[in-house]
Amino acid sequence: MINIKDLKTDLEKKIQESEKMIIVPHNKVDFDAIASAIALSLVGSKYKKNSQIIVNDPPYIMERGCKIIMDDAKADFNIINKDKYSKIYTPEDLFVLTDVNKKYLISVDDMITNKDKTLIIDHHEPDKNTVETNSLYIDSSMSSASEIVFRLLNECKIKIPQNVANYLLAGIYLDTSKFVKNASSNTMEVVSKLMCCGADMATVSNWFTEDLESYKRVHSLVSEIELLKYTYALIVANKDVEYEKEELAKAADEALKFDTDAAFVIGRLSDDIVGVSARSKGKVNVEPIMQNLGGGGNITAGAAQIKNGDVEEVGKSLKKILKPSYYVNR
Repeated sequence: MINIKDLKTDLEKKIQESEKMIIVPHNKVDFDAIASAIALSLVGSKYKKNSQIIVNDPPYIMERGCKIIMDDAKADFNIINKDKYSKIYTPEDLFVLTDVNKKYLISVDDMITNKDKTLIIDHHEPDKNTVETNSLYIDSSMSSASEIVFRLLNECKIKIPQNVANYLLAGIYLDTSKFVKNASSNTMEVVSKLMCCGADMATVSNWFTEDLESYKRVHSLVSEIELLKYTYALIVANKDVEYEKEELAKAADEALKFDTDAAFVIGRLSDDIVGVSARSKGKVNVEPIMQNLGGGGNITAGAAQIKNGDVEEVGKSLKKILKPSYYVNR
């Protein structure tokens, strides 16, 4: 478990020694990534430092709720793409990664070269692809990066505006699958405090309205579920159909509604990339399973992307990997 006071002290020092604070969420931002990034800007503002949030995703790939947050936040926060940032880059900039620690999941990995000018806040386990830094704050026991950043803001005694409270609530809502998994009593205490800041559950819930066609695609995946021994569930998609990684994740969440302890969904993300999404109720640690496929994650959620892979072959490989030894405290 990370020490929030140590994180506060380290971040404050780095902000004060830096030209600008550059906040980097993962590519294909979700609620947790964009919410924690926006909230971190409040720390930069407290110390009168210019903060920039790098979002390099084209609008057409963003989910509806993330677009709403982005449009709402642009009036008060600096959200720019990589090209625009490259014109103002200086070697004295501080990079703060949130909800991500892997090089291949960020757009500015080629610009991050100084370990002393890099700080990571995340709830996904590190691995060989983790960005090099002397300031690594990872806590996989936390529900989300939003929960960690809320605790940081609280430690910094920063007042959270109502809109940012809503963003952070959305980040937690997403990463706990609507409070179904990885939502501890500490997480629910944070939710309560966010509501005291003005966060509204009805507003946040409305951001999660699904696209009908995507919903149909997700449930067509779930219809292909195969229940394996050791109470694992596996879905291998049609290799001729291309999916968004979010659709694979939603299908894995849906599969957990059945009598299964962990679910894995494999589908084609592009012409040359096969994606794997993993979800667990907490009895199975899916992070080392995904590491076997070149990915990562934490106990309850993980993912992998296999370049030049074949959907069916990845499915066969995963079946060989799955063993009862991945059960926690078995």
